[in-house]
Amino acid sequence: MFNRLGKFGVAVTVASSALVLVTGTVSHALPDTTGTAVVARPPVTVPSPPPYKQLALKTLDQVVKGNFVAVSARFDDSIRQEGNPAVLANAWKEYQDQLGFGRYQSHGAPRQVVSGDRTVVVVDIPLRMAKQPGYFRVAFDGKGHIEGLWFLKKGVPVP
Repeated sequence: MFNRLGKFGVAVTVASSALVLVTGTVSHALPDTTGTAVVARPPVTVPSPPPYKQLALKTLDQVVKGNFVAVSARFDDSIRQEGNPAVLANAWKEYQDQLGFGRYQSHGAPRQVVSGDRTVVVVDIPLRMAKQPGYFRVAFDGKGHIEGLWFLKKGVPVP
């Protein structure tokens, strides 16, 4: 349905903090520090990358519940023009009804997969449909925006 793949960035979380409570004397050579607390500087945090598997599950849940407005609100600019809530709703309906998969029953565990385009993160979720198994595939940029979303038959390779 949507096929643009874009850039991906990675951030790392760095956190360090220490709280040392000293009560009583440790040694006769040290000064009395009874009741003294020494506190290090507060931690410095850099944003971590979005939890892609959880984002994929949330996206699938919204699709299954018919909340296509919420899904399309997370599209990046490039696919927002191609895909609006109505287009997404029609694709999901066609996948279930006209392509022979049947109604959604449940899904398996999400799996982050390697793509030839290393600028995105791709997550596959196996679908248990009424008539035959399928796959939900979603590609995210580094900020968690959706850059691609597909309803697939089982076994379609990642580009």
